[in-house]
Amino acid sequence: MVASKTIVVTGVSSFVGCHLARTFAQAGHNVIAVTSRAQDRYEGIRKDRLAFIQNNVDFAVCDLMDKETLGRLISLHKPDVWVQHAGYADNYGAQNFDLEKSLGLNVLALEPLYRQLSGTGCSVIVTGSSMEYASCDAANEEGDACWPDMPYGVSKLATSVEASRLAGQYNVPTRVARLYIPVGSFDAPGKLMDFVIKQLAAGKSADLSPCEQKRDFLGVDDLCEAYVLMVDDMDRTLFDVFNICSGEAVQLKALMLRVADLMDVDVSLLNFGARNMRPGEAPVSFGSNQKAKDILNWAPKPIEQALRMLISHAS
Repeated sequence: MVASKTIVVTGVSSFVGCHLARTFAQAGHNVIAVTSRAQDRYEGIRKDRLAFIQNNVDFAVCDLMDKETLGRLISLHKPDVWVQHAGYADNYGAQNFDLEKSLGLNVLALEPLYRQLSGTGCSVIVTGSSMEYASCDAANEEGDACWPDMPYGVSKLATSVEASRLAGQYNVPTRVARLYIPVGSFDAPGKLMDFVIKQLAAGKSADLSPCEQKRDFLGVDDLCEAYVLMVDDMDRTLFDVFNICSGEAVQLKALMLRVADLMDVDVSLLNFGARNMRPGEAPVSFGSNQKAKDILNWAPKPIEQALRMLISHAS
């Protein structure tokens, strides 16, 4: 039986954040789900995500940039693990991403957090991104030099570097989870998978780009399981980074065709080439998950399982 720990998860109104909170709770841990404002002030999909976890967690409101409020939360709950999932990600796929705002919320907020966790015995898991790597045709490995192509990747890399520095300065065991593309329920409405499934379910065509780019997709439940396993890895070394990915480069067109097949709809509804590729879109992005397999004994399931669950949830 798992030894129950008190785990703070920030950013729980996000897609991955709500699943992290629920998975930790289902694994037997006491979860403190942190939001930036009261629950009744959320609307739309963010409100739905909080409802999804409300019976599994204890909620706490905290402005992570407010040092006094942060200190009171840590003093009250005495966490064993702090999952720093909150961060600025608006317009993350664009060259005009607000890097200045992101560096404030994603990077500068870390120092007061680590300072207050120092000496408490609490460890930290920081959510990173595949966008920390440069685009290339080979699988990204954790030891690769990082030269991000996009401003969001710059901000996430800066977050990882700062977490490494602070882990050493304050002796707080830390892991960075570099996430690739999660698939699951409660993702943002209008994103590609949500758009395609809704169009196909309604018998309508879905105008798409050529979808020739290759990406690394994994089920959000598998992603969350990696975080659970990282909790028990904190005694091995002070700081480490893991790619949380499928390890496969899947062509987006092939994935969309599989969705149509699973939904048993006419694939001609997928109107490939009706839209242009997004400027700056990398042709290939995928990671190696060998390190996570070897050290965490973690391996994701085939993406088809996550697709089936998502389609079922959407219908």
